[in-house]
Amino acid sequence: MEILKTLETEVSLTDKETLVKCVTTCLSSKIVSGSSSTLSPLAVDAVLKIINPKSDRNVDLRDIRVTKKVSGTIDDTEMIDGVCFTN
Repeated sequence: MEILKTLETEVSLTDKETLVKCVTTCLSSKIVSGSSSTLSPLAVDAVLKIINPKSDRNVDLRDIRVTKKVSGTIDDTEMIDGVCFTN
């Protein structure tokens, strides 16, 4: 633990580039790792839409909804700011 603490680096919630790199690293061991360049910025943007980066330290991930649609590819993934109705 002592060695790890010497390696830690604080990341500001206003540093979007570093946040995207962190998410990309997290996705590198997942099945979607090949699409991390598409999904990482979307994930960061989704979190930054629901928090105030200057004052909040945590986010309630229940405020972000992922809806899956049959057909298409991961490259068709998009973020919708607001309410999404499916037919």
